[in-house]
Amino acid sequence: MKFYKLSALFFICLLTLSATAYVPVKRHRFHTTLTRIEYNAKEKNFEIIIKLFTHDLMPLLEKRGGKRLDLEKSSEADKLILDYINENFILSDKSGSAKTLKWIGKDFDTAEVRVYLEIGSTENLEGYKLKNTLFFADFPEQTNIVVCLYDGKKADLLFKVGDKIKEIAENKTPTEK
Repeated sequence: MKFYKLSALFFICLLTLSATAYVPVKRHRFHTTLTRIEYNAKEKNFEIIIKLFTHDLMPLLEKRGGKRLDLEKSSEADKLILDYINENFILSDKSGSAKTLKWIGKDFDTAEVRVYLEIGSTENLEGYKLKNTLFFADFPEQTNIVVCLYDGKKADLLFKVGDKIKEIAENKTPTEK
């Protein structure tokens, strides 16, 4: 009888441990980035802020870097982020030449990483083309929103998986022609 009680107790403990040991990772349903590109006529550059969700970015960086990374302490993190952005976020001028992104820095909290970039330019964004495929390879439901501000104008772009390149043009209301 003692053997059956011990066996039952062992079985219950085993079930409890296995139930608590397996904690499925919940995938969230929405994946997005938000980018703001603003033309600074005085400084003659585009000021770019890209907001990335930390829980989307960190696994990607760690996979690319081959190890766990600490955004605050790892000197490698900035280079990995910039390399990834350079592959997936390409701004081309009116002649089709890709512009070079200059790393300004980043800041972050537990929810998001904000990346600050600049591109020198003597002209505004009108007619430029943008490729924004950030996280498209990782999340089929990914969307990337880009807000462009220049010379008192605004252009909004929405990128979904499958979109490649979009032209930047001022938003027009239905009554404007």
